[in-house]
Amino acid sequence: MTSLPTSQSIPVEYLAASFDNVTNSYKFYWFLAILDHVRNKQTRIIPVRQLIARMVASVWYPTNYFRLSFGKQDRLGQITLNVGENSSLSIDSKQNQIVQVVLENLKENSSLSREIESLQVYVPYRFLRPFFARELRGLKDTVINARIEEMAKEAYNNSENPCLYRFTFVPEFSIEIHPLWFEYLKQHLSILTGFCFWHLVGYLQKNNPNVPNIPNKLTEPSQRDLKQAREFWKIVFGKLGKVPCIYSGQEIEKDRFSLDHFLPWRFVAHDLLWNIIPTPKNINSAKSDNLPDVDQYFDSFSKLQHHAIQVVSISDKPNLLEDYILLTKTSSAKALGSLSFLSFRNILYDTIVPQIQIATNMGFAAHWHYDT
Repeated sequence: MTSLPTSQSIPVEYLAASFDNVTNSYKFYWFLAILDHVRNKQTRIIPVRQLIARMVASVWYPTNYFRLSFGKQDRLGQITLNVGENSSLSIDSKQNQIVQVVLENLKENSSLSREIESLQVYVPYRFLRPFFARELRGLKDTVINARIEEMAKEAYNNSENPCLYRFTFVPEFSIEIHPLWFEYLKQHLSILTGFCFWHLVGYLQKNNPNVPNIPNKLTEPSQRDLKQAREFWKIVFGKLGKVPCIYSGQEIEKDRFSLDHFLPWRFVAHDLLWNIIPTPKNINSAKSDNLPDVDQYFDSFSKLQHHAIQVVSISDKPNLLEDYILLTKTSSAKALGSLSFLSFRNILYDTIVPQIQIATNMGFAAHWHYDT
């Protein structure tokens, strides 16, 4: 999504320019916070502290839960990590809890509160810079905010070229969205949100090369869908009776198992069957989001997966093998079922082991093994 809806009454091209050559994430999250407020509150005057708190809450899951990197120069990502380290919030705290903690921090006199306040000083003004690019060219950084504030006020009243918002300080530091812009935002909320997320994904992919499934790591994770995996393994249990746990060697019974993501779900953010195996519930809990020791467990993992494929390929539900067919690039369930163990193992190894190294680099605990 590379363009915004056009308008005859407002300079949409200036808004689009705000997302050109982005080197920090704050522009995406500032605009998303504005859109979120418009969607939920329907008011044109928005306190800046509320928007900043919403920004931090929006970055919470990408940074604290999914461990995505926002780049070394990105202050918003680092501030969000610092909020996590200096609060009682958990990695899966709800957005309203995070917003409240940030707002409480802003009332304090601490190094963290000053970090958060620095976003208020910088973000609201610099987002408007494309609206006044020509006028600001060559100005010293120390005077840019004051100049933007002045020009935003003037442009707000310009019927031919209105600015997105102006600043107001009564009763607190806020932005006031221009009426024409407000109608534009309301009319195109879905498109504008999609446009912003599309550019945000590109930004994060540059800072997280080879990390899987980034689009699904931008917001609070949805409920995992393990229905297909459970159906798959029930067929296997129905044929074999019991299945060995690759971590403990225990025999697992068909009515007493949980499903483990070999590569942690927090890293892959998907439920593809080639990454899921049955384990006893206590072992699944013990493994948590750790990365298993490849040398110790990979061969057992790939053997169990290969055996399961052979069972399901001759069952009455071969359609459950779609994830494996896509992984191995085989032509059908029958072709997949006849794939040799060595060929299957090598494909699985080439898929999983590089991902384990990437996850290790992101901070996931590696070389986990089960202690009996």
